Amino acid sequence: MGESSGRSVYGDPEARRRQTLDAAAALLDEGGYTALTIRSVAKRSGTSVGLIYQYFVDKHDLFITLLNESQIESRSFVAALPRDQGVAALLARIMPEAARQWGRVGRFAATWRDIEGEERAKRESIHEVRRTAEEYNDTLHTALREAAAAEGRALRRDPAVLPFVLSTVQGVSDTIVHRWAPDLDPAELIEFTSVSLSRTITVPAGAPEHGG
Repeated sequence: MGESSGRSVYGDPEARRRQTLDAAAALLDEGGYTALTIRSVAKRSGTSVGLIYQYFVDKHDLFITLLNESQIESRSFVAALPRDQGVAALLARIMPEAARQWGRVGRFAATWRDIEGEERAKRESIHEVRRTAEEYNDTLHTALREAAAAEGRALRRDPAVLPFVLSTVQGVSDTIVHRWAPDLDPAELIEFTSVSLSRTITVPAGAPEHGG
């Protein structure tokens, strides 16, 4: 372990970058976005401030990289899920992973937006984050449609469906991460939400476009 760690710090640029990102994620988890500084990341990762600046412009760049990475991982996760058990089963698989990603990075996005303000919109990396977010949304939407078809139903043709699903999943993730319902087993919350959400956003195949 020590030998591998030594090689990662001194001989492998990609490993050093990964170590920096892992340190940043740990600091976010412990203290939120305000705890994320280049100096604190350097201390946590056992590297130098100068070395971190070789890979990232500033803490803003570090956070965007983590957020983008989270969205890419989430898209790959959803893309690989089976569809043959229907929408509720699909959502029940998505939510634990969504909660993991929310706890790691997503829950700090609002604070990041408030602190960085208009400055964040000027960076090229923001366009990349928006692109991967759109790719995740498209992948999720496709997965939901295919899962609905697998059980003889159809996704409602309403522009509110996807935002409704995304906000519901985010709400469940936030509840799990922050333990807003300490007396409720997260698995029970996920099962109830998945079934309820499935019933809300699908209609029998061949039904009118908006259901009823």
